Amino acid sequence: MNARKLYIFQVAILNLAMTMMMTAAIVYRIDLAKLEPYQLILLGTALEIAVIFFEVPTGVVADKYSRKLSVVIGYMIIGLGFFVELLTLNFIWIFIAQIIWGFGYTFISGALDAWVSDETDNIGIEHTYIAANTISKIMTIVGIIGAFGLGLIDIRLPMLISGLLYVGLSLFLMVIMKEHAFKKEMNHSMIHQFKLGLKHIFKHPMLRIFVITAFLLGLYSEGIDRLEEFIILDKVDTTIFSNLPSIYIVSMMHMMMAILGVIMLLIVKKYVKEGIKTYQWFLALILLMSLGLFVFAYMGNPYLSLLGFFFFRMTRQGIDPLYTSIQAREVPSNIKATVMSTFGQIDGIGQILSGILMTTLAFVLGTQAILTVTATILLGVAYTIFLMIRKIKTTP
Repeated sequence: MNARKLYIFQVAILNLAMTMMMTAAIVYRIDLAKLEPYQLILLGTALEIAVIFFEVPTGVVADKYSRKLSVVIGYMIIGLGFFVELLTLNFIWIFIAQIIWGFGYTFISGALDAWVSDETDNIGIEHTYIAANTISKIMTIVGIIGAFGLGLIDIRLPMLISGLLYVGLSLFLMVIMKEHAFKKEMNHSMIHQFKLGLKHIFKHPMLRIFVITAFLLGLYSEGIDRLEEFIILDKVDTTIFSNLPSIYIVSMMHMMMAILGVIMLLIVKKYVKEGIKTYQWFLALILLMSLGLFVFAYMGNPYLSLLGFFFFRMTRQGIDPLYTSIQAREVPSNIKATVMSTFGQIDGIGQILSGILMTTLAFVLGTQAILTVTATILLGVAYTIFLMIRKIKTTP
């Protein structure tokens, strides 16, 4: 299996397992564990604690020793984290489980994208990332169906299978994954490797601005990521779907988001080219995301409000491959995983601060304030991308 196909395969399985886990876990946490909104936000904060402490060190490990080793370890630890949550309804242990699997995810973040970037020599890398995201959305639909069907038997069953999929993927990659283009960086320390990554970021005219972009993307995301199901279930109470069980509503919601995501990615794949087009599409999608959130927050009609939410989620699906490809093209191979992980950590810092901000807003002003602040932060993201586009146009 060539590098491009193996990358797409990994992303597909990753999303299948994650979707089954998250779809079931939402119901598990709200209906069985009876978690409050602030606790749901704090679970996201737990993930970002892991990112803050481990994202850059694991990225440096990937650059110095082996991207394959980093990815294999990551999948195994994620599976372990899923198993820990499965064993308890206690908030503290669910919180710890997020730290465990978040730690595992930092081994994959940066390393997997850097691996395929080098193994393919960046040839058609935008389309590789877009194809992977498109296939992952199809697998997301499969995961939702699986979580729904298995969840009707026992809501913990899809969570168990998700953990087993990650462990199985780890064992499979030990045998099948190759590293032909990777060169170990053994001549200097991990701290020196990290410093090389930072030096490249702050000397690069585009990546300097991208630091702010990554921070704001982290800052906007935490409230909506942790509360969207909670807000949707609340809005559905005023519609004709109010009598449906939570697992039905959450499954249908995730299914619709996945279908819209596939449509969005097909549009991006058709029209996005490398260079300035990548940035222009990035800007347009961010502005549309903000618009969708404002509609979600302020439309009194629940159906129009929900339409705004799905518009936000549809446009959001298009930004991930653009975000990743910008980094892949602007960073040399020997520090690629380090730099990508550094941006992951910057995003994580934003999410930690977002967790504090959104928890406070949830207590004091409610969910509408969270949505308003989130949409406004996205306008800040759009401004940073505008600055990058202007710099490209003015650079000879």
